[in-house]
Amino acid sequence: MMRPLSVFFCLFCFMSCQSHDKKKHASKKKIEKTVNAEPKQTKTDTVVKTKPTIKKTIFPIEGTYVIENDDAACEMTLMLSYKADQLVYKLTTNTRTLADKAEIELNESKDGYYLTLKNIEWSENEGTLDDEGEPIDPDITLPTEIGGLLDKNQITIQNTGNVMNYYVKIEECNAKYIRLIKK
Repeated sequence: MMRPLSVFFCLFCFMSCQSHDKKKHASKKKIEKTVNAEPKQTKTDTVVKTKPTIKKTIFPIEGTYVIENDDAACEMTLMLSYKADQLVYKLTTNTRTLADKAEIELNESKDGYYLTLKNIEWSENEGTLDDEGEPIDPDITLPTEIGGLLDKNQITIQNTGNVMNYYVKIEECNAKYIRLIKK
């Protein structure tokens, strides 16, 4: 009579072990899903970018912006428009015409944007200078993006640096700040 009981016990152990293995395997899958899960995205209205599209802007951005200065040697026009939901620019100076993608990002006070014009190599950049006026990093590369501030009807670009951080973004204009007014 011991045999049927031992068979019953073995059968019970086998069934329990299988059930335990299934639970263990399911639990392991749940842990793997949790570990490999994508972080939840939270909605925020602090940053508005053109990647891939801009859904809403706080003021109209598209248009033609013309330089405001008295220097005839410094002529500049910047056109901003959307093509296939991508903000693009066309920059025309007295010596060249450049066109590519642009991006905007809402500023901290949420009343304007930071504007970035892509694929425009700076004219000069020595970076940070030492006390003798020599570059600290002699192998510095020229940046390929020009940033500015975009307010309702004006774009302001800091075109040159100072004695501690020497650069010139657009050599066609000898102004420290380039102000482009929307027409």
